[in-house]
Parts: sequence; C-alpha cells; structure tokens
Amino acid sequence: MSEKVIITCAVTGSIHTPSMSPHLPVTSEEIADAAIGAAEAGASIVHLHARDPMNGQPDQ
Repeated sequence: MSEKVIITCAVTGSIHTPSMSPHLPVTSEEIADAAIGAAEAGASIVHLHARDPMNGQPDQ
C-alpha cells in the first residue's frame, strides 16, 4: 500500500531578494515559468509571494 504525498513549492520564497540568489524569479513571467517548472517536476501546490518587478522586493 503506497501513501499519497502532496508536494508544495514556494517558488519565490518569502523574504528573499535578488541579491541573495540570481535564480529568484521576480517578474510575472519568471514566476509563472518557475511555477510551471515546479508543476512539471511534480508539485501539486505552488506557494508564492508577489514581487516588485523593478527591484525584486516582496510586495503586498
């Protein structure tokens, strides 16, 4: 009997900024690409925080 697993992926992190990693998705296109990549890798849920596309800072 196999157990079911739900995989979530936080593609933007929460407090991370582009200075911490050049791989952090910032623009809406980059975030969408990262979310699609996560889904293709098996993630069922994508968790993200909005980003200011001008500087990559978290934006509410």
